[in-house]
Order: sequence, then C-alpha cells, then structure tokens
Amino acid sequence: MPGESWPLVLVAAIILGAAAWLLLRAQQSPSLPTNIGGIRIEVIAPVLSEDRVLEQVWEVPVVLTNKTRRPRAVPVLAQRAEVRTKRARYIAELTTEVSWEREEDGARLELNPAGTTIGSVWVVLPAGEPPLRLRLQELQPKQRRLLARLTS
Repeated sequence: MPGESWPLVLVAAIILGAAAWLLLRAQQSPSLPTNIGGIRIEVIAPVLSEDRVLEQVWEVPVVLTNKTRRPRAVPVLAQRAEVRTKRARYIAELTTEVSWEREEDGARLELNPAGTTIGSVWVVLPAGEPPLRLRLQELQPKQRRLLARLTS
C-alpha cells in the first residue's frame, strides 16, 4: 500500500522538525553555570537584602571566573535582567563594582588566569515571593540568553 504511508512520513517529519527546533533552542539558551570563551559564569543563591512591609529587595550574585591559562575578555551582559517567581516576571538590574566595558573605546575587562569578578542582579519583589529563575542576556561576543534556576 504505497499510497497510504504518507501520514506516517508526515508524522516522522514533524517529530524530526520539533527535535531539531528543541536542539537549536537549547544551544541558544544555555543554563547557568556555563563557560563562554573560557570565562565561567555562575549564579549564587539569592540573598534577601531588605525586607520591607509590602516588598522585598533581593540580590542574586553573578560570578565570572577565568578558567583558562591565558587572560580572557569578560562577555558583555545586558544591564537588564528578568527574574521569575511563581506568579509573574519582573525586570531586574545587573550592577557591577568594576565596569566590564569601557565607554570610550568599547574595550572589555580582561581577567587573568583564575581571576574573578562579581556582579549583582537586584530585583524588588512582592513580600513572600522569592525569585525562582533568572534570565540574563549576553550581548557580545554572541547574542544569547542565559537561564538559571535559583535556590534559596
């Protein structure tokens, strides 16, 4: 019955297409911790910074470490981040003590071997809603989203 096998071929093509799409999506959104150009990016458990009556200020430390034997440039991350709770998504801000990119010429911070720099993601959430997921956006050298599950 050669004329009746086309539904089976169609289903197989749809399954292969969905698998390819999931594989590409997983490569574009690596979960943290991850390595980008020799720099390891890790997210530490969120810390409750301020506990107000109706809201809480959370800090999520982001640690970048050079794991290679040569100096490496730090990847440029967007200042805006996204934090998810059980109920909603919130905009957060990534701050650093040392600038990771110079404004004059766009040169990026280089870390020596085993060098470390720390940034913090700050977010204000309603009281009783801890942050569960964090999404950062890498801008250079490649644009991609970095996802992390947060544990308290």
